[in-house]
Amino acid sequence: MSNSRFSQIENNNNERLDELANKLATFRSVNQEIGNDARSDGSIIDEIQNSFGSMALNIRNSSGRLTRSLNAGNNIWRMVGLALLLFFIIYTLFKLF
Repeated sequence: MSNSRFSQIENNNNERLDELANKLATFRSVNQEIGNDARSDGSIIDEIQNSFGSMALNIRNSSGRLTRSLNAGNNIWRMVGLALLLFFIIYTLFKLF
């Protein structure tokens, strides 16, 4: 083989190497973006988890107060409590679906 043939093969290999380097840089960039998105999603999930924990605590406290009020003996409190319970159940069902 002549030097021109070797030169042509070498140039061809260099072009392929450059293409591979560009693809590798693209993959690294995509990988970094995925990592950033995953970290962002993780912090959002943590915020949602904290919100649900706070909401559950508030519901427990409200439930305890409602139970004490209902145990006070007045029938009107039972009706009000049942109406509120029904309202929150319907509200939650509409919110979820």
